[in-house]
Amino acid sequence: MRIREGGNPLDNSAVHPESYKIVEKIAKKKGMSVPELIGNKEVLSNLDRREVEGVDEYTFNDIISELIKPGRDPRKSAKVLEFDSSVRTISDLRTGMTLPGIVTNVTAFGAFVNIGIKENGLIHISNLSDQFVSDPSTVISLHEHVEVEVIEVDIQRKRIGLKRK
Repeated sequence: MRIREGGNPLDNSAVHPESYKIVEKIAKKKGMSVPELIGNKEVLSNLDRREVEGVDEYTFNDIISELIKPGRDPRKSAKVLEFDSSVRTISDLRTGMTLPGIVTNVTAFGAFVNIGIKENGLIHISNLSDQFVSDPSTVISLHEHVEVEVIEVDIQRKRIGLKRK
């Protein structure tokens, strides 16, 4: 958890509060303040763990990597999916349209795909691949970004048939 504009400069970092004293010892040993130490790659890269008492190697490496690149986000960047802006309701769909979508559910008979409208479309197992598919989860997965072709639209029953491109 990070606290922006917290009372301690380390509050906005991934350094655990229990390790603040370790960072303060490092700064004192190097004759600097904690804010001067944060982001100082030259000093931090040349630091030897044996210079710091009472810290294991894993914790030491974790602290140093955070101090070198403060505020880094270890999560992978998310792919952004943009739906087709011309499709707002099921009535806007036409057979043959190619649309981007995201898989919302994988079942034994196919996969449901969000194409940006209230109703999800279904890619039947027979339309998931050009090859025979016995288990949809072997060729498609939840939250996967896909490109689909509209092959059927039933406005009365609010059903959309899709084929994976």
